[in-house]
Amino acid sequence: MGVDLLQDALLRTNAAFYRAFAERDIEAMDELWAHAAPVACIHPGWPALHGRKDVMASWRAILLGAAAPDVRCEEVVASLIGEAGLVTCVERIGDDVLVATNLFTREQGLWQIVHHQAGPLAAPEPRATDRRLN
Repeated sequence: MGVDLLQDALLRTNAAFYRAFAERDIEAMDELWAHAAPVACIHPGWPALHGRKDVMASWRAILLGAAAPDVRCEEVVASLIGEAGLVTCVERIGDDVLVATNLFTREQGLWQIVHHQAGPLAAPEPRATDRRLN
């Protein structure tokens, strides 16, 4: 698969992650996370979570909770690093602005999330562009 196709697939998988988040779709979220590779997640204000069991339990608590946040992903930048993909973006949750990193690996030909981390952005720049880096 060519670089452009791999990058397009990475961006589609990242978009699927935020769609699952916005739609509170725990089954879709579960399918997006790696099954073979080790995974980790750092939600804003949470300690680091390691292992699929703990990471998916956190997503179930967030997505099935009464106050699951309405999140929008903007300012997406994707990079390929061999069999890994790195996506950075800005998450908008109400009036809050977070910066996020999503790390992906390829399992059975599909991009799967191995790490997500989001934290507050001190001074967001108002931009609405998506960029790709090689």
